[in-house]
Amino acid sequence: MHKARALLGAAAASLLTTAFLVPASPALAGPNCASGYHCGWDIGFDTGKISFFNGDRDFRDNRFHTGVIVDNNIKTVSNSSSSNYVSHWYTEVNWEGYAFCVNPGSWVGSLPDDGIPGNGVGFANEASSVRLEAGGPYDWCY
Repeated sequence: MHKARALLGAAAASLLTTAFLVPASPALAGPNCASGYHCGWDIGFDTGKISFFNGDRDFRDNRFHTGVIVDNNIKTVSNSSSSNYVSHWYTEVNWEGYAFCVNPGSWVGSLPDDGIPGNGVGFANEASSVRLEAGGPYDWCY
């Protein structure tokens, strides 16, 4: 009797544990951005690209694969991260001067641009750092 009760208890515990496990969400892919990454391009999806798996506090030492410096040169962005990682883009290094955010699986082909890189107006050619935050998606992000 005790053995049957113990087996029944173990089976119930196993069933409850299985019922409440949440499977890992697959990464949502944006165009031309590998699964799990946040990407930026100097013009469009077929031009100079940089990929970030984690955030980056300072783009001044980064280059697109074409050799162009990333700082104040991103015009197109994509977020191919897992289900709730939002990428927050900033106009200054060290995550200062908040500019915009991109939800998982989203992308922006042509960010709004005032034509003057690095002046903090518009979104294109303004990014100097990116930070990732779990908890999205958010209604106010791309």
